[in-house]
Amino acid sequence: MSGAFEQETRIVARWNSALLLVALCALLQVLPAGVGALYNETDGQYAGAAKHILQGGSWLIPENNGVPRLVKPPLLYWMMAAAFRVFGVNEFAARLPNALGITACVLATFAIGAHFGGARRGLLAGVILLTCLGSSTLARIVMPEPVFCAFIAWAIYCGMRALETERGRRWALALWLFASLAAFTKGLHGLLYPLATLGIAAACVPRWRGRAWRLLSPPGIVAFFAINAPLYFFIESRYPGWFANLVFAEQAGHLAGNSAPSTHYDNVPAWQFALLHVAWFFPWSVVALVECIRRRGTSSSPREILLLAAWSGIVALPLLALGERQDYYAMAMWPAFALLAAGILDLDRAPGRVSLGIVAGVCAAGLLACAWAMGLAVPDQNSSLSVAERATAWKTVAGFGPEVWSGVARLGLVALTVALASLLAGLFAPRRALAALAAAAGIFSLAAVLGYALVAPYFSLAGAAAALRKLPARAPIVFDGGIDTASSLLFYTDQPVALLGQNPEEDFITRKFNLGRERYLTSSGFAALWASGQAMAFVTEKSARPRWEQLLGPLPEPMVIGTQEIFLHRE
Repeated sequence: MSGAFEQETRIVARWNSALLLVALCALLQVLPAGVGALYNETDGQYAGAAKHILQGGSWLIPENNGVPRLVKPPLLYWMMAAAFRVFGVNEFAARLPNALGITACVLATFAIGAHFGGARRGLLAGVILLTCLGSSTLARIVMPEPVFCAFIAWAIYCGMRALETERGRRWALALWLFASLAAFTKGLHGLLYPLATLGIAAACVPRWRGRAWRLLSPPGIVAFFAINAPLYFFIESRYPGWFANLVFAEQAGHLAGNSAPSTHYDNVPAWQFALLHVAWFFPWSVVALVECIRRRGTSSSPREILLLAAWSGIVALPLLALGERQDYYAMAMWPAFALLAAGILDLDRAPGRVSLGIVAGVCAAGLLACAWAMGLAVPDQNSSLSVAERATAWKTVAGFGPEVWSGVARLGLVALTVALASLLAGLFAPRRALAALAAAAGIFSLAAVLGYALVAPYFSLAGAAAALRKLPARAPIVFDGGIDTASSLLFYTDQPVALLGQNPEEDFITRKFNLGRERYLTSSGFAALWASGQAMAFVTEKSARPRWEQLLGPLPEPMVIGTQEIFLHRE
């Protein structure tokens, strides 16, 4: 009876922990999903294509600005289009798949942690993943990563169970199904990541070594091809040569970090990439490092450590060694960090005063920095880098001028003060130190969401949407730059976007099939169009205005959105 009672107690504890995590995900991810405008770059690209699907476009061939967008599989577009149908075309619906993806990833992290160390370990790992700073910033970007990472995490969980249990066929099939969905979300590495992780771990763990063959599930392999292959054959039949371009120009280009006709990268140095991840995992990265040194141990089992090390290495090492280092590419390994940190912290002792003191010191330094940033603000001064120049997280932070830091500093003063109070409470109540740290991390998360919304004008043209919608139907918006940095227009307006100074040969579909070539304008062509008196809007950076006035003559009074100016030309 005692064994059955203990089993029932463990089950109840796991259900209660899982429900608590779902509630926290609802508070920190789902409910704030509608806060703030969508950005340019990936936000607008995915949201614009999903909106086009809802308006009658093809579900198999998503489009942006009249050009098929075929660099990623369509599952995220489908999820967003479904959300638009239910909740309307708005920011909440656009970010809802991301929020649900993070929730699913947190629950997978909990499941792995609970399997190895019980409900408490799983709960701690889930809280760490949910409240680290990266989950409140990068996970808000509308892109495949949150959903992709959830499928990866669940695939690894199922594969681990296939290796652990005596009868693992169903778990192996589930591994392949989740890997199939990961591949259908972002690409074939959705299969590579979990299989390579589990294969390396199985080779290193003696009790798994003889069971590694289970991972090669024949029904699972059939399911993988049934889910993914038809789409590839269909697109290749419509656009011959697309698959070769995808593999050799897009995917191989990302691995090599080179410039192909459709790829151009400004790589992040490895030291910046590593240092940024200390920030993305804050405050848990600081506490886990200090506690690892102080305790000189972890409660994680050797096989768990080997699995998590393989998981982290498969994702991180290629990014450090070669290719394009975008921060969000490493999100697929974030659950492994959360589990490793939980293993360090899930010991008999709570986080020590040294750990909390260091985080509190960071908060205090942040308060001083916020006060200093507020003092830098100069009325009507704008010295931020242009949208196109802020291509990475590092350049974004370094490129903001005083006019941005003034608003961010006010928010930081409030958030850091509350977080510091929570940490100080933990310092004086050691038994509640972990709860105090989690509360401070949650405060950082909510502040990051608000900060993300606060700086939206420097990444989005949502503020001009109302004025742009007053243009006559099909009146163009002429954008001085590429569609990436204008992509929020695809979500917030229904106008065609013409691009200035861009090379149509860089896009495979345009280069080979001439689709969308009419959307590219030369400076002389734009000057003639402007002189014709046709209704349009012209969007350019403030710094470029003198150059355009030399070509076009005096421009009307602009609408200013961040570092960009919008000129309305009415008939």
